[in-house]
Amino acid sequence: MAEPSDFRPLPRGSSGRKRKRTGVGATTPSTARRTPRSRKAAPAPAKRKLNPFGWLKYVALVLIVGVGAYVLANLQPAPPVPPSDFTPDPNATLVPTSASLFPNISFPALATALPSLATALPGPSPSPTPKYPEVAIVAGHWANTSTDSVPTVHDSGATCSDGLREVDITKSVADQTLTILQRRGYRTTLLEEFDPRLKKVEPDFAPKVFLSIHADSCLVGAEYAFATGYKIAHAEPSDNQEQDDRLVTCLTRSFDRVAAKYDKPFNANTITRDMTEYHGFREIDPSTPAAIIELGFLGYDREFLVNHQDEMARGLAIGLDDFLKGSTCLPPTVTPRPTAKKTVQP
Repeated sequence: MAEPSDFRPLPRGSSGRKRKRTGVGATTPSTARRTPRSRKAAPAPAKRKLNPFGWLKYVALVLIVGVGAYVLANLQPAPPVPPSDFTPDPNATLVPTSASLFPNISFPALATALPSLATALPGPSPSPTPKYPEVAIVAGHWANTSTDSVPTVHDSGATCSDGLREVDITKSVADQTLTILQRRGYRTTLLEEFDPRLKKVEPDFAPKVFLSIHADSCLVGAEYAFATGYKIAHAEPSDNQEQDDRLVTCLTRSFDRVAAKYDKPFNANTITRDMTEYHGFREIDPSTPAAIIELGFLGYDREFLVNHQDEMARGLAIGLDDFLKGSTCLPPTVTPRPTAKKTVQP
């Protein structure tokens, strides 16, 4: 081991020149080479489209403010209410005053005036009720009871020995028929046999269709074997032949569907002049389509007339409905001509 006194530091270089300090990473292969990053150019801001009419909103704002200011400037308080004991001078001279462009409106008065203004505006006028109904049905031999409980017409029609009356059947069927038609939206009315609306002189009662409902006599026995079935007829001669024929056709087609179920035929041989010359035909407007029906005979058709009135009413209502809707009710049925004179009372 050398002595401390013998230690000498080595010189920095043999040539005596200072070494140039090399930067770190400049020449060393282990250092990653730095390259400048490529930056994309920022997109240019989109040009703002100018609205050529944008100035109009400012003009509108100025107009609104100006009109509002003008209205407020011209509003005047409501004139004072004169005292209750004030009496105007008849000799006073009227002096014209300058009136503003707008009326003098006080806001409390305006609040009370709006409801009255709404009630003063005209509303839709109600449609007038037609003078005549669409369907008029006569309950054969029926008469409304007067205030002293006495019928105005003392005639119940045909009556059986046990008390079965024609009028009870015709009134029930007429009421049920009208009820069905009312449910279908028709305006209807029930007529008495001698209703005051039926006039012998200048008749003007003009419903869209007229039907009189009756039942035939209470005939039984071997000599009255023919006394069964129903029949429908119109006036002979007819003032409205085409429409009367169509009405009889519609009623016959619909009512026959009910009667055929109980073996009740159309009995054309028992149509009499009491039907074709029925008084009601001459007591309505001549242009009104009209018909009369005999529902059946109180004798041999008793069960049908008493227990199936709802079905009969439905058949009549369907026939009237078809007629009013303009149906032809084909196949057509021609009203048979009367073959006897007043052999059966309606």
